[in-house]
Amino acid sequence: MNRTSIFILMPLLLLVTVRLQAESVPLQRSSPESQGVSSVHVRAFVEAANQNVYDMHSFMLLRHGQVVAEGWWAPEAAEKPHILWSLSKSFTSTAVGLVASEGKLDIDDKVLSFFPEDTPPEPS
Repeated sequence: MNRTSIFILMPLLLLVTVRLQAESVPLQRSSPESQGVSSVHVRAFVEAANQNVYDMHSFMLLRHGQVVAEGWWAPEAAEKPHILWSLSKSFTSTAVGLVASEGKLDIDDKVLSFFPEDTPPEPS
């Protein structure tokens, strides 16, 4: 699969992930160290986020498909549904960066240039 395909499939993968979580498919848990992650560094990140990020809701770190760290800031909780308004931006920007690094697009390209069949007619 090339990176252009990944760029197109990322939003779909996000929807599948959200759907699986909505259907209560349990995520596997593991300790940070068993997945090659330093719990000292995870704690330092959480403490820095707590000090510097306004309105932090929750945090989850996955490594090799395993949840290695997670937490919620009150009044949020694991059982409370979260609205993920901006999460797709992270996936989209990562995909754009990967495709741009391969020279398949430039960050200044107009989105419509990739879908010329959807160009609206010129006004008369």
